[in-house]
Order: sequence, then structure tokens, then C-alpha cells
Amino acid sequence: MFIVKSIDETIKIIKDNFDDYILRKMIIEVEDSLNYISACDILSLENVPHFDRSIVDGYAVDFNSVKLATNAAPSILKLNGEVLMGQEAKSIITSDSTVYVPTGGHLPKGANSVVMIENTDRLNDEIIVNKSVSIWENVLKMGSDISIGTNIISKNTLITPLVIGALKSIGIEEIEVYDFLSVSLISTGDEIVKNKQKLEIGEIRDINSFTVSNYLKNKNVIINDSVIINDNFKQYKEAVIRGFENSDIVIASGGSSVGDKDYTYDILKKLGADILVHGINIKPGKPTIIAKYNNKLFFGLPGQPTSAFFVLNTFINTIINTIYHIKNVMPIPYIEAILQINVHSVTGRRLYQLVKVEYNENNELIAIPLFAKSGMINALKEASGYIIINEFVEGYDALKTVKVYKLGD
Repeated sequence: MFIVKSIDETIKIIKDNFDDYILRKMIIEVEDSLNYISACDILSLENVPHFDRSIVDGYAVDFNSVKLATNAAPSILKLNGEVLMGQEAKSIITSDSTVYVPTGGHLPKGANSVVMIENTDRLNDEIIVNKSVSIWENVLKMGSDISIGTNIISKNTLITPLVIGALKSIGIEEIEVYDFLSVSLISTGDEIVKNKQKLEIGEIRDINSFTVSNYLKNKNVIINDSVIINDNFKQYKEAVIRGFENSDIVIASGGSSVGDKDYTYDILKKLGADILVHGINIKPGKPTIIAKYNNKLFFGLPGQPTSAFFVLNTFINTIINTIYHIKNVMPIPYIEAILQINVHSVTGRRLYQLVKVEYNENNELIAIPLFAKSGMINALKEASGYIIINEFVEGYDALKTVKVYKLGD
């Protein structure tokens, strides 16, 4: 019998019980660190830029010499050479001289502004400045981007392409990270077969192993093993034990309900696991089990593909963020669309309804519900995303503006 938890209760249970994983650390090249989680803080030991530089093509000046310049009354300065890219400026700027500086070039000593080249005219060795500048205009000062001591990345932060760019800008070549989480997948059921060309009556091709494993790979989770087990208590128990020995997390699909051959609950009890959740008020996906064994997580998904996917989609981010203590967690993105027909729900269970999104003749985004039973896979394939109807309402009426979440986010 289920003792059903709400989704919010389940999220809290995950956070309370799986925030003390002992994670593997390793040192890798920064350029290879995309999507890893940092295992340390990194402070900059350099200024970026490490010299004052121009952000435009123009002429380096002491702004006092051109602060009153206009088209009617321009300032005239003597051209004293140019700054070459990648080289230190040799000239010194005075009140009546200037030096040409390309974008990114070193600002010469004595200069505190750069006049854009389009605001000047050249006459032999003289530069006619037709527009004034303010102090430090068109200049990127030393350390204005990153200064010594700036925290470039904090511990427990997802490493993005932009983080890699910032690390490379200060000369960091290696970084300590946590290794990716690993998972052992178990599909259960006498009816489940794999790689069989012609099915017998009663047989079902394995779906969950592929949808779950590929979904997890997109979350940067390593799949250590994926097996199909018949409804055999001993084989299932041995597969669960191997999973805990080989991986950080064990995920099983099927066997989590309360039928005669739904062995998951009994196996976990036999192993001495702490069963934290058995039943969640989510539709589809009620028969879900979450347990803790030797400080590792067991996640028992329903066997039906749609149910398994929605349960995984609902909780996997919480699991990953909790285990890694990830700090830069972003809200789940969504788009808004107009619901085309009524969607009925049952109070007490949060409904995840598949929808297809398209434009109507008025160029408005509309959401078309795809009604499918939990054993169907084609609706998942056709869906653009899903809407969520919380457990306190009985559904949504047509023409309501709804939030559509992309599958997999």
C-alpha cells in the first residue's frame, strides 16, 4: 500500500537525505572541463586586461587637450607615431600630441582617453579633433574586467563555456572538478525483451533503458550498466546489489507498484535500505520509490514509459543539484501558449499534461493537449513539451494562457 507524498515533500526528502555524498575529485585541463562541477574556488592572480587599452580605432590623447573640441572649434594635435598591436607603446602623450592606437592596442603613457578615428581628420602630421571626449572614454582600464583577487568560479558551480573563457583569460590551465555521477539501470518484467525482431504475444520491447539512459547522458550522467531482469526476486536483488557496488545511483523501471511480482519494495527492505518515498501524488507516475542504501540513492520508476519519463524529469535536477550542492541553479525555462481545449484533472494529484505547440492563423502560439495513456510512447515523441496542473485545481479551461515546459529541461 502506498503512503503517498506530495511532489514538494519528495523534493524536500531528497534534499534532506542526499546532500552528503562523497564525490570523486579529479584534476583536468580547463578546456576539457565543460559541464563538470568545480570542486574548489579559483581566485584570479592577474588583472584582465593587464594594461590600459583602447576599445576603438583612434587617437590616444590627454582629454584636457580636446575637452572643448567641436566641428567649429577643433583641437589640433601633432601625430607622434602609432601603437602596434601586441606591442608596448613607446611614445609619451603630451598636451599637444597624439598617437594612433588600434582597437585593443596599449594606451601610451600620458594618455587618458581615445578619440574615435571618425571624429578626426588628418592633415599631414597633424590630427584635427572635431569632437570632445571625457576622461577614460574609449579606454578599458587595467583590471576593469577582472582584478587580482576576483572569484572567477566558486566551489560547486557548473562550468559553462563562458566560465572556461574566464579561466583561460587569467592563465588557468587545470581545474579540480567532481567526476560525473554514474548510474546503473535496471529494467524489470517477464514481458520485457531487447533487440528482438519479432515479438510473441505478451512481449514488449525495452523502451525505458533507452529513453532513460539517453536522457541521463544529456544531464552528464555516466551509464555504467543497463540490464533487463525477469520478475525473479533473487536476480533482481543481485542486480540491485551490483548496481550499488558499481555506481553512485541505481535506477530501476518497473516493479515499484504493489502487485505480486513488484519486488522492489521487498528487495530494498531485505537489503536494509531506508525507504524514503513509496508513492507520489503525480500523474502519471504515482508508483515511485526513493530509497537510501549505504548513503547511495535508489530511484524506482514506474514501468510505463510516459510515467517513467515524467517522474525522472520531475526529480532528476533536484537529485543532481543536491548531490553536487550546485549553486548556479537556474529556473526551468518555459514559453507561454493558449490552451486549445479543456484539460481535466483530479484534485490531490499534480498533472503533467503533454502538449504540442504550434502557431495558429493569427500567429499566436497555441498548446494542443496530447491525451495518451502512460504506456504510450508516440505521444512523448510528438510532444513539444508539457503543462503542469497543480493538485489544488480540477483542470484548465480552453483559451487559458499556460506555461509550456520543454521536455528534458
